[in-house]
Amino acid sequence: MEGISSLEINPQTSRNIEIVTNKEITIRSVLNIYGVFAVLALILSIFTTPISINENMKLFYNEDLMMEAKKIKEFLIFIFGSALVYFSLVNLYYKNLK
Repeated sequence: MEGISSLEINPQTSRNIEIVTNKEITIRSVLNIYGVFAVLALILSIFTTPISINENMKLFYNEDLMMEAKKIKEFLIFIFGSALVYFSLVNLYYKNLK
């Protein structure tokens, strides 16, 4: 009878198992991140253009290189217009692939 006791069923309670998957980085997300950094860099260039280095390797601020308000407005329109076209085309292309 000892052999029968070793064959007894050992019931286990069910456990909730959470499966964690890593989010896959797609080319679409890389292109969108690239676009955000490109737009931010172009906007930042408005304020960093007057900063230069002289012959002695010292930074100086040249106000003559600062863009006028009208030019800044035109440049911002160009940046945001280009960003609209870029993000629209990237996302439209990858939306149609699905």
